[in-house]
Amino acid sequence: MKELLRCRAMESRCRQRAALYPAESWKWMAEAEMWQHKALDETASHFEACNTNPLIPPKDPNPKYTGL
Repeated sequence: MKELLRCRAMESRCRQRAALYPAESWKWMAEAEMWQHKALDETASHFEACNTNPLIPPKDPNPKYTGL
């Protein structure tokens, strides 16, 4: 979770710099977008880890029809 907070902080910092330095805003906005994607990846990884229980086998993505 610390990594997610760090990514969001860096994203915010880049957006602030884009506002402060209009001539280089394209660079700072691109970097902010990179940090945003890293934060989204970190969030997805966190939820994937939370939703994985090694004691419960995964469901079959293609269950067979039993003809009930």
